[in-house]
Amino acid sequence: MKVTKVNVYVQNESKNIQTGRSWLSETVIANPLSIYPEYGARRSSWRGMDQRVLVRIETDEGVDGLGFSTGGMAAASIIKHHFEQLLMGQNPFQVEKLWDILFKSSLPYGRKGLPIMAISAVDLALWDLIAKARSEPLYQTLGGPVKDKVQAYVTGNEYDKVKGSGYWGQKLAMPYGPHSGQEGIRKNVELVRKARETLGPDMELMLDCYMGWNVDYTIRMAKELEPYRIRWIEESLPPDDYKGYGMINRKISSTAIATGEHEYTRWGFAELLEVRAAEILQPDICWCGGLSEARKISAMASAHHIQVIPHAGGLQPWALHLIFADANIPLAEYIYRADERNDDPVIDGLPAPKNGWFELPEGPGAGIRLSDRAQELITEIH
Repeated sequence: MKVTKVNVYVQNESKNIQTGRSWLSETVIANPLSIYPEYGARRSSWRGMDQRVLVRIETDEGVDGLGFSTGGMAAASIIKHHFEQLLMGQNPFQVEKLWDILFKSSLPYGRKGLPIMAISAVDLALWDLIAKARSEPLYQTLGGPVKDKVQAYVTGNEYDKVKGSGYWGQKLAMPYGPHSGQEGIRKNVELVRKARETLGPDMELMLDCYMGWNVDYTIRMAKELEPYRIRWIEESLPPDDYKGYGMINRKISSTAIATGEHEYTRWGFAELLEVRAAEILQPDICWCGGLSEARKISAMASAHHIQVIPHAGGLQPWALHLIFADANIPLAEYIYRADERNDDPVIDGLPAPKNGWFELPEGPGAGIRLSDRAQELITEIH
């Protein structure tokens, strides 16, 4: 089997893949630019490169594979104008070799960020293709399931809608950071207090800080929130502050530290492990280097007795297959929806939980396909 074509598409509208203009982009959430008044109120005021990039790899035997990431035209251009020439005529089953070629060929401008997002989309398409060629679900290609079902937790601040829905826990997006002073601390604590009172003692509570805090503020907030039994504090520092993460992980004992959403490749995660930066690592399968890298990251973490919980794991079909196939991944992240439907105008077959639990995905490969409307909503890159 040989690769005969690499189709690259960009979703026409720059918006969140799952939720459009929502609380994720339009409400006050602590973030790296919160210190600047003109950017603090909405993440949509500064975030770029959010357009989704889709890759469909075709072969001479009629089997294809689908992958996606973000990065807009920049990532799409890397795939179409650099990676495609390296993939043409290659055996798609040699996925490790192809990953290595793409990574090493992009070293002069890569190693993190957009080039690794581009590699991720290609890698996911290759794994989807391999599983389809074998006529089996992707989790089977990855070694077979180690669990029959996976519990989800939800991210969002609508805690009043989640109680009793079967989810493991609720992750709150922290609105305020150091720039908001004592008033911000009080408002953060009030949000957590209300969520704990509403959800009761049995559901877990986590905090997502989106790189918007610092070492001192994280330690202080952890102390303030001790009465509310927080399961983990996520991504409170910039992703490259390895020493800072090591400091907060050593000094905070009331809750776990989690990070990795904006980290890339096994080498970046090796840095986190070296300083024991966190007790939970959260690679994004669509960003960190794809399944090929996520498997290595989880194996390294397991050797250090650290669990992996992928960012957006329940929203990305390849990630969900990995969760079912990896004993070191216990949970799947999801965005709350009352009807538990993972609707997407471009892709059919995205997974969704039932009563807070994911069941084994069905169908060959990752179980997804371009929708009938896709051609109206995406632009092919030539």
